[in-house]
Amino acid sequence: MPNANQIPLKPYVMATMQGDKIRGTIGNKIYSVDPVSKKQVVRSKPKKVRNPKTESQQAHRNSFIDIVRLSSRMTEAHLVGLHHHAQRVKLRTYADFRRLNKDCFTPDGLIDYPRIVLSRGPVAVVYVNKVQLNDNGVLQIDFAPCLTMGKAAPDDALYLYVYKADQELGCLLPPVLRSDGTLSVQIPAEWLQPGDTSTNALPQSHIAAFHLYAFLRNRRGLTSDTIYIPLR
Repeated sequence: MPNANQIPLKPYVMATMQGDKIRGTIGNKIYSVDPVSKKQVVRSKPKKVRNPKTESQQAHRNSFIDIVRLSSRMTEAHLVGLHHHAQRVKLRTYADFRRLNKDCFTPDGLIDYPRIVLSRGPVAVVYVNKVQLNDNGVLQIDFAPCLTMGKAAPDDALYLYVYKADQELGCLLPPVLRSDGTLSVQIPAEWLQPGDTSTNALPQSHIAAFHLYAFLRNRRGLTSDTIYIPLR
């Protein structure tokens, strides 16, 4: 049976009684309760909801759809890289990702991948010295540990996220230590076109589809800003 303090008025009425106040819709009237004065408030429903579907409006909606999709594909990366930052701004990492990257999407569907933010924080970054995809499909990255910097610790964990845009595939690699100075990963065979061996043999369009992102995370869970690593 319905609660005495919340009794539906009629099955076809989208409103409820809470004490002596009505909340919801009856006919063309919308009932609510003012949160400050606690008085009953009534307003008329709009006769028409304005939704012109202009070109700019549609473009904005398409951009939002694109950013939601990319956020979903890059979940495993931003769950780690944006965890602490999202908590600080009181958002989930999905919402934080969309907020930080909203300007990286154009109305015509293009994505500015080098500007994508997967992590944000005060930890000192590393500087990449060399990137190479060798004959066996192994990606090798050599970086400078920068151990002399104030916020750099040798046991900071460096994460690499590899994203293949044309196949919409991504992978967050197990971390290595900042002090290691190098990271190697075997590129999955399905990510490479037949005959791909080294960056010298890859077509430029195929190289451009690879996007590498790195960030560091210390023992307290704080991260660095995102490091974009171009594969040339």
